[in-house]
Amino acid sequence: MQFRSNQFNIPEVTKNIIIINIILFLATLSLPKLGINLTELFGMFYVESNHFKIWQPLTHVFMHGSFTHILFNMFGVWMFGARLEQMWGPKRFLNFYLITAAGAFLLHF
Repeated sequence: MQFRSNQFNIPEVTKNIIIINIILFLATLSLPKLGINLTELFGMFYVESNHFKIWQPLTHVFMHGSFTHILFNMFGVWMFGARLEQMWGPKRFLNFYLITAAGAFLLHF
């Protein structure tokens, strides 16, 4: 008989959000050596800026400026996201996450 604790059983969407954030953070650190600036591609820029891209209202939430920034953000996603995804289901939670990303973009201006 195998015992497995549900304490660290992270729901799928929450887990994927954390994984995507970590991958993009590591890529943001390493890709500038190849001339690729992910902050310019996915970060938040004013609509009038030459750097603005149509997808940035959703992608800016995946960008982090430091290790502590991503650490505490992903801790929050894990703590609150897992509970919300369990209560609402994966589709509703993902919609909530992306809508709040767009809302944060709009509130920034």
